[in-house]
Amino acid sequence: MANRKPTPAAGRPAAPVARPRHKAATEETYHGLRACEAVFARRPTDIVRVYLTAARKPRCGELLRWCTEHRKGFQVVAEENLRRITGSTHHEGLAILARAIPRRSLADLLRESEAGRLTGPIVYLDGVENPHNLGSILRAAAHFGAAAVVGRQGELPALSPAAVRVAEGAAEIVPVCDLTDPPAALRRLAAAGTKVVAASSHRGEAPARAPLGGPCVLVLGSEGRGVSPAIERTAGWHVRIPGSGAVESLNVSVACGVLLAEAWRQRTDAPRR
Repeated sequence: MANRKPTPAAGRPAAPVARPRHKAATEETYHGLRACEAVFARRPTDIVRVYLTAARKPRCGELLRWCTEHRKGFQVVAEENLRRITGSTHHEGLAILARAIPRRSLADLLRESEAGRLTGPIVYLDGVENPHNLGSILRAAAHFGAAAVVGRQGELPALSPAAVRVAEGAAEIVPVCDLTDPPAALRRLAAAGTKVVAASSHRGEAPARAPLGGPCVLVLGSEGRGVSPAIERTAGWHVRIPGSGAVESLNVSVACGVLLAEAWRQRTDAPRR
């Protein structure tokens, strides 16, 4: 008997098969509901194509109307196909192929610092290479109004789809900047009036006593090595988060959230008497 292709069970339509568009080197396939909604809200013209499950169509009506009006392709696909397109089980029923998120330059930060337009801390990540930590830090940075997240070029994680999903939309809000010579860059920022404050697990002032309310760079090191000596030498202040001592330190993204919350309090609270 000749081989026959299996047919769908009676009354059950075949699942749509996704045909992903070729991804250019300057594009990424972002996934996750809030991450994709932020792409649409902040830079819709960068969208190339949209993939979503049937269950997501009611939530994404405005996005699909925009795609139709602007001749952007979209495709309704099965859960399994979306998992294959995104390479993740955490796609939340939506993916967008779009231009990659651009990174800012040191010149941009210096111009804003010298003009007094940096209204929140710059977060410097020293040796933090986990993309999920970067995503969590971006989320905290957006919540507490940080100016930027920066790190050494080639060391700071890329804004991968996984990092962007964990950031829950914050990757479209908080700029990320690569520095080719971080110690020199931090010294230039300090010369422009920005205080450099290094976090430590073993020494430093309590966060409430550190100068986090004005322009500052908050330096956070990796959990294994801490802040490197070259970066630590640029710091004028050190800060330590008090705790029970039951563990040596906090996860870097948690520590970042604690310190950014204190920076927010100092910027927004009425002066103490």
